[in-house]
Amino acid sequence: MSQKKVDSYKAGKAGRSKASRKEKLIDKLEILAWIAICVAMVGWIGFSAYAKIETKQESVVTETVMDTSAIDNYVSDLSSDVQ
Repeated sequence: MSQKKVDSYKAGKAGRSKASRKEKLIDKLEILAWIAICVAMVGWIGFSAYAKIETKQESVVTETVMDTSAIDNYVSDLSSDVQ
């Protein structure tokens, strides 16, 4: 090999570990970013589902008005017939 190639190889070898550490750091940051995105999406989906369930439970409760005068009259007639 020529001296130029040898010097180039030595320079590349000297900076290889530094470049490798930088590349590993970038890879870890990418993984961390994807994890953060996934956690945010799962949290958002969970909150949306919880909000929908809460609104459905609030809307299910209704008040029903019923006229029980006929039953009251019937029961009072029964109790007066017994005496």
